[in-house]
Amino acid sequence: MKYWIFSMALAGLPVAAAALAFNRKWMRYALMCMIIPALFFDQSAINFCSRELYRGTSRGMEISIIYIAAAAVLAAVCVHRGMRSPAPTPGAVLYLLYFCCTLPSVANAENRLFCFFEAWKMVMLYLVFLAAFYYLKDTLDFDAVMYALAVVVFVNFLVVVKQHFTGIHQAHGVFPHQNSMAMYLMAAGNLMFARFFNREEPQKSVFFLFAFICATGALFRTYSRGAMICYPLSLVLTASVSMFFSFRTRMIRLCLLLAAIGFAGLLLFLPKIVDRFENAPESSGSMRKNFAIAALNMIRDKPLAGVGLNNWGIKINPPYEYSEHRDPERGFTEDYKDGIVETIYLLTAAECGIPCLLLLLAWLGYYWFVAFRLLKFLRGSPYFFLSAGLLGGLSGLYLQSLLEWVLRQQINFSELMILFAMLGVLNFYRRKIKQRYRTAPSYPPAFPRNVSAAGEAARSFP
Repeated sequence: MKYWIFSMALAGLPVAAAALAFNRKWMRYALMCMIIPALFFDQSAINFCSRELYRGTSRGMEISIIYIAAAAVLAAVCVHRGMRSPAPTPGAVLYLLYFCCTLPSVANAENRLFCFFEAWKMVMLYLVFLAAFYYLKDTLDFDAVMYALAVVVFVNFLVVVKQHFTGIHQAHGVFPHQNSMAMYLMAAGNLMFARFFNREEPQKSVFFLFAFICATGALFRTYSRGAMICYPLSLVLTASVSMFFSFRTRMIRLCLLLAAIGFAGLLLFLPKIVDRFENAPESSGSMRKNFAIAALNMIRDKPLAGVGLNNWGIKINPPYEYSEHRDPERGFTEDYKDGIVETIYLLTAAECGIPCLLLLLAWLGYYWFVAFRLLKFLRGSPYFFLSAGLLGGLSGLYLQSLLEWVLRQQINFSELMILFAMLGVLNFYRRKIKQRYRTAPSYPPAFPRNVSAAGEAARSFP
């Protein structure tokens, strides 16, 4: 049945694209369908040539409803405005270079089908980026992204509450793993926080405050040590740049309110948080160390092209000797092969080589720099909160990625692509936004109320 539904969806793509091209409100819902399916990602995706038992970052040729929605939006944009550039921003060029740099690793791969799985995922996620970028460029409808993320936050929080009362120690919500949920909420929580902290919207501020509290509560309920360290740091950065570039006296009141809420939440979670740090199994730290050593062994052996894209799960095992340093007497068994090195940076260098790692860092760093630079361009505009929230969110993601590899999971990767699309659009309009709002004593209290009005706002920039 699932295959029939997807076959019908694929067959109906041309019709859907034509319908979206002539109904902008439907296109908004299609964009939201690129985010909300995170709530049921596995149920809304099909894996062709599936290898479910493989412990890698991709286990099949996956087609998700997210990718189908992205294809429909992108096709509709092309129908409405003509063909678009496949590399619309410098960040997109860096991503394409990064993708191309992963391909030489196929020569060293044990299983090239697994390489294809990861390459397919990267292509599909670039489709998500293009669809989000061109939709937002034409409409400036950032509220569609914010409300879709809020839906994910609220529903996920309800699932976390249910898991709490059913005795699950580390809740994972609707996500495949608690670290996946923590990383997804890292960015979403910062955006919700930045929205109510920077924007004076009597009703919407309460909505986004509640969304921020739900995201924060769910994130801490994972008891992920990396997330519990990185998330507060990211929020401090978001609040600091907001107060530095766009200070208002209400921010002091909000900081006091959040401090009180945070203190109450800390008292509630404190016993288990302390237990998580003090009584974490020694094998966890030892395994992370040994995975890192194995990754360094791979890098030393294949520094230029790596051991093969998405081939970590094979090369960590005999007859390869990259993990011979492990000591079985200290708790390592045959299950050792099931793990992945807990940082995307070492994982990328091990699988694809040092040049590929440098391009990954350049790609990620470019968008962090864009978010930072946008602070002064968007100052005084209704879009400022996006630059502040994305700067804090990306900082948290990058820090947590030193300790976790889950940014390469499809759900988190798709969120990252949409965040980058938002930054790309804001960067495209940065000077025009600054010119419009530089003399204004205050900015409008809300975004345009509908998609067509938002599109007119985008086209009316000087």
